[in-house]
Amino acid sequence: MSTINNITATQSSILAATGKSTTQQAALAASLLAGTAKNADQVTLSGAGKALAADESHMTQTRTPAQERLIRSASSDSASAEKIAYGMASVPSTIFFDISGQPGVPGGNGDVAMGVRKLSSTGQIVGDDYVNNFDKVASVIDAQRLAIYESEKANGTDPLLILVKMIDFTNSQSQDYLDATGWGWRGS
Repeated sequence: MSTINNITATQSSILAATGKSTTQQAALAASLLAGTAKNADQVTLSGAGKALAADESHMTQTRTPAQERLIRSASSDSASAEKIAYGMASVPSTIFFDISGQPGVPGGNGDVAMGVRKLSSTGQIVGDDYVNNFDKVASVIDAQRLAIYESEKANGTDPLLILVKMIDFTNSQSQDYLDATGWGWRGS
């Protein structure tokens, strides 16, 4: 139940920041809440709401608490939402490696063999093939995320909603991608 309350609070923040009429806000709220409705609940969705609900059903993971806080924070300032969305669209994906135990790292004792690479999120040891495959996949994902940003910006979409779309798009990627980028980290 707390997840639904967090989602509802985030959605309320999004709606308040969009400057939409009460009727438009109610329709948007119904479309955003469609993913959390119980089987016994019925909602009528617009075409845009149906598309959003379909997108959410393909997500590899739900939004993390950190992502929800980011959305809530960005909802208070359109310029901040735009800056975050632009950064998310334009910064290339990268693998986050665990560097603990490496020589030269504070507390590192050098016991880790040179050349051993572990993902920071899972500790999985990865080799050159993994890194090369990630680079190929990530370049496609980065191009798609940039296309979402540019298309939505050209359509005049509210920057906060662009940010939400890009977060949800990223959440829909493979677990390998989420683990490599640290995106799937569920911490606070």
